[in-house]
Amino acid sequence: MTKALLEKIREIEEKVGKDWIEIFENLSTEAEIIEQAKKNGVELTPALAKEGLQLIQANQKDELSESELSAVAGGKIVFH
Repeated sequence: MTKALLEKIREIEEKVGKDWIEIFENLSTEAEIIEQAKKNGVELTPALAKEGLQLIQANQKDELSESELSAVAGGKIVFH
């Protein structure tokens, strides 16, 4: 994450609060990220929106699926 993106995240958090991630995590395009930031009084460049989208997508890939979560919770070992 670049320093510029981190500064914008802090700016959004100051304006929206700590729940800002819940607003942004469901966005799927750079244009949506730019528009949502703008609604919250923060200007993003296309490059920062792209970096933000990549960060969101990387975070989503790290989450367990329902079946993976169920297997972990139930103690089963699942091989893919």
